[in-house]
Amino acid sequence: MRTDLSRHMTAAVLYGKEHLQIESVDVPEIGKGDVLVRVRAALTCGTDVKVFRRGYHARMIVPPALFGHELAGDIVKMGSEVRGFKVGQRVVAANSAPCGKCYFCDRGQDNLCGDLLFNNGAYAEYIRIPQRIVEKNMLEVPEHVSYQDAALVEPLACVLRGLEESGLKAGDTIAVIGLGPIGMMFVRIAKVVYGARVIAIGRRQPQLDRARKMGADEMIVNRDGADIVGPVREMTGGRGADVVIEAVGVPEVWQLAIKLLRRGGVVNFFGGCPSGTELRLDTNLLHYSELTLKASFHHTPALIRKALEMVSRGYVTAKDLVNRVEPLANLLEVMQHLMSHNGHLKTAIIP
Repeated sequence: MRTDLSRHMTAAVLYGKEHLQIESVDVPEIGKGDVLVRVRAALTCGTDVKVFRRGYHARMIVPPALFGHELAGDIVKMGSEVRGFKVGQRVVAANSAPCGKCYFCDRGQDNLCGDLLFNNGAYAEYIRIPQRIVEKNMLEVPEHVSYQDAALVEPLACVLRGLEESGLKAGDTIAVIGLGPIGMMFVRIAKVVYGARVIAIGRRQPQLDRARKMGADEMIVNRDGADIVGPVREMTGGRGADVVIEAVGVPEVWQLAIKLLRRGGVVNFFGGCPSGTELRLDTNLLHYSELTLKASFHHTPALIRKALEMVSRGYVTAKDLVNRVEPLANLLEVMQHLMSHNGHLKTAIIP
């Protein structure tokens, strides 16, 4: 493996709203506890598309900044204090790490850490993995797992958080609204890991066809003006779903998700709406039906490890969720394509 690094690399730099440039930048310097990873695969993500469209993310990235956060690659350089890893090792690194010492970390809510450290820069030849992520959220990739499969660990960990928080049980009926890569992961894990009955709700027939292959038991097309509530009630003996996952991030769909619940059911508003969005609630329905409304954010180190285990077992694979491979030079065109509508599969960017 090449370890004689040049001083410059090619990387994607986000400057603002839909302003992305592929440039030659300095290879990141690493500290004593950091590692430098040669990126072998970086996957596009709905969050990256939102950041590209809006030009920033209040918590994750402030431009100008290196861009991208789902990756797997090889360690090419290590700080003098790094332990447990070696140069040449295949690794997957999450995009954040909690402090482990704050109010929220002490209560097992690492994802809400008051000092959550984020890391971006996956759309590049090399990325610096800071010490805290090296210690808490960087893992060796098993030999039989591909780089693209490994790069799915971060979004899968977020999905696992959503299911964990929703209290899904074997035999429950779960309705998943939104069949992009995240929705597809919800379908697959709910079916093969939890043993739930899955109703997949999407806007396009190809999405529904993919959902069936991922394990969905029932499919509903959510065309404009279509009745979704009626079919879900018919499929559930008139009750509604035990759990509903909203994986779109649109206020009207949040409202729909509530209507699909049975009494005592749980909805998880997984898809984030634009900043400033407000939601009107039927307080009578909420109170007398004992509905639970939740939202899930991000992941924890424990779930990153659980996600890698599930990827290693083949529960979630890139062949189901990645349909294009493009060089880094084409990233701008890829982002523009992904903005055309919700639900696109992932693209693997190979620096």
